[in-house]
Amino acid sequence: LYDIKPKPRGGLPFDFNGYGGIDLIVAQDGLIASDLLNGFDLEICKASFDGKKFHIPDPHLTFAAKTKMETNRRAVVGSYVAHYQVPENQYFGAIEFSRNASTTISAVRRDVPNTPFYKRLDLANMLPDLYNPNARTFDHHGTFQDPMVKMKHGASIQFHNWCCKLIDRLRKYQQRGIEVVDAPTIAANFRTDQFSIIAHEMM
Repeated sequence: LYDIKPKPRGGLPFDFNGYGGIDLIVAQDGLIASDLLNGFDLEICKASFDGKKFHIPDPHLTFAAKTKMETNRRAVVGSYVAHYQVPENQYFGAIEFSRNASTTISAVRRDVPNTPFYKRLDLANMLPDLYNPNARTFDHHGTFQDPMVKMKHGASIQFHNWCCKLIDRLRKYQQRGIEVVDAPTIAANFRTDQFSIIAHEMM
């Protein structure tokens, strides 16, 4: 980690009266800013300013408009893209999509067995499967209206959505001209449609 600061009596090269967007990040109680920064997927996103000086990780890459992707996320995304199959039935429901995602996740876990991203999936696997295919759509038991069913089958959907968000962020930075070193291979036509657990449809 390198600290970048102005020369003596020099000013910071930043327009504090300018315009721009701000990303608001909400953390759990007890976490500090460095904990959040260390959780970012791209190294270039970990650059920060603490009010006195800038902290630039990998400055030799950052100032060359390059960055690395966090190792575990890169491996998971690369494997997910390689194994994911779009459901054949375009009118699938939440359970069908959950099962389709679970098949992909099983392949990913064989490729990348040790990452910190499987805890919620493991918890869901320990829950009893209360889904009832014969239940009526608006029944509160045995359908996705049932909290236990949602927890059991929603975990794989959330994992799918998380992978899609990582891909979207990767593409966003690449479109900005940032070269992501050793980026996973993703076809240009790979779709990152996310599934809404609430609306039970693709977004």
